[in-house]
Amino acid sequence: MTFKTKALVLALATCSASAMAATNPTDARGNAMGGVGVASGDYLSAGFHNPALAALDPESAFGVLVPYLGAEVRDPDELVDGLDDVADAFDTNDANQIEQSLRAVQGDKAYLDAGVGAAVGIPTGSVSATLYTSGLIEGAVLPDIDTSDFGVTSNPNSNATIIAAGIGELGVALATNLELAGQRVAVGVTPKLQRVTTYNYGVAVDDYDTDDWDDSRYREEENTFNLDLGAVWQSGPYRVGLAGKNLISQDVDTVTSARTGHSFTYELEPQITLGSAFVSDFVTLAADLDLNKKKGFKGTLDVDDDTQFFRIGAEFDAFGHAQLRTGYRADLEDNVDNAFTLGLGLSPFGVANFDIAASIIDSNSYGGSAQLAFTF
Repeated sequence: MTFKTKALVLALATCSASAMAATNPTDARGNAMGGVGVASGDYLSAGFHNPALAALDPESAFGVLVPYLGAEVRDPDELVDGLDDVADAFDTNDANQIEQSLRAVQGDKAYLDAGVGAAVGIPTGSVSATLYTSGLIEGAVLPDIDTSDFGVTSNPNSNATIIAAGIGELGVALATNLELAGQRVAVGVTPKLQRVTTYNYGVAVDDYDTDDWDDSRYREEENTFNLDLGAVWQSGPYRVGLAGKNLISQDVDTVTSARTGHSFTYELEPQITLGSAFVSDFVTLAADLDLNKKKGFKGTLDVDDDTQFFRIGAEFDAFGHAQLRTGYRADLEDNVDNAFTLGLGLSPFGVANFDIAASIIDSNSYGGSAQLAFTF
């Protein structure tokens, strides 16, 4: 049963972009710096962080970012292995072992996020544009243990619920520079199309079948329009940015599981983030703070997936040819463990840029991302 359970996690992490979401996407450079980007990002990441970034470098070259790939798995309670143990215990027909394995996973949770993205940046001296597409899927595995199963050896009432939300985005960040009271301020807007997809799949703890978790019976879809707004003030190497993402609230219900009776609503609500940065030729220091919490699933089981992050990061540049990055991320809601991040960028000849990042959370929770970009 180990293979089937972990195959489900892999399937969630690698499902197609058309079924993904973009509630809070980032890029590999930002990931390596703790997830910052509202003030410290570049024009190719404007659609991911802040539309005003598209205008910050009007003399930059035409650029293409393709692709961005990233994933993060958080299983601090070792739930995935615990569910394998439950299934193995039922195979043995040992009532004591079954009870112990059920008690071991009671109340545990596991989460994952996976994303893809691409962008084309066209900076100009008037209105700059960054066309992008992105996707992120957010998933959770939740056990639902019935204590009446303690002592039984077959036909359990206990279940595992797998829920996921995906929103594919296609949008264009449009931005320009203004002079206000002698200060340069870039302002931007991102109109975008979204496809919101939710999944709710309930399975018995003793009999996993992960092959049809994304079957239409467990899926709901909704096509929507949304909007991001942003601004960045810049004076010399100092920047302050403000971004509002998904300003039009969207609530998408899941199906009601025939197996468990559980149902959920995925709440896609506005997210406001304040950022600051010091940007020079050799070092970048940045910090981002979510001013409100990002909601996720609400339903008949407690998902505990609300987040509100504080992020800090640093980048050290070796004459434009290589970059060393590090950062730290903390969730003010205490639903996601704090993470240290690190990464490396390579940009030979200033034409190709290859970036990788990793997050260090605990022995059962980890993440990584990579991206490739070209400027002409």
